[in-house]
Amino acid sequence: MSSRDTLMTTRFRLNMDRIHGLVKLIQLDIAELKPTGFGRSEGPRAEILRALVVFLHATFEDVLRSRVRPYNKKFTFHSGADIDKCLRRCRLDPSQFRPLYPPLTQMAKRRTRIVHYADLSNQTATVADAWAVTDEWQLIMWMLAVPAFHSLLTAIDHDDDVARATYCRLREAMDGVIIFGKELVAFADTPPELRAEALQKASQALDGVSSALNAVAQSPSP
Repeated sequence: MSSRDTLMTTRFRLNMDRIHGLVKLIQLDIAELKPTGFGRSEGPRAEILRALVVFLHATFEDVLRSRVRPYNKKFTFHSGADIDKCLRRCRLDPSQFRPLYPPLTQMAKRRTRIVHYADLSNQTATVADAWAVTDEWQLIMWMLAVPAFHSLLTAIDHDDDVARATYCRLREAMDGVIIFGKELVAFADTPPELRAEALQKASQALDGVSSALNAVAQSPSP
């Protein structure tokens, strides 16, 4: 691995550790940091979650900037076309990365709304919306998509089997989160007599996510 790639990976791990530190913060037993409902956060907890989005976006941009020669400190991404352009400059085939574009571009849009509009829903809003269960679901996807992109980049650059296995497990976890989201949406319209079965399906999806993430945690770092 070149010194440039080593630096990119070191910076990536540093930034992900900072992100995980914020995640640990909202897990503390502090009243102001507890959810106010199922998948619902308000006050300081919601602001920390918004900060996570900004940090994740910056972490992803840093990976792309580090990959371009020379280091392009002015690069920003807002769309899949921006990622395509950067990867082509690196002489990489964008098609391998495109399955990750939907969550990554959604993350970019939310980051713009947070940074430029304070995450207010419109120009006349005087109260911030609560962080809802759909926001929680999307954030989980983004926290999987960013390391998945880095793992795939490492796998392709260095023909790294460990990185490729990590990517596959992260994609498996993302698929599980999608299934869980669909089960959650469907639950609201599920007849009472079928809800136990619906909860079991949702639980199985989460078990799959947990299994994939445990495999990532126990594998060597790419």
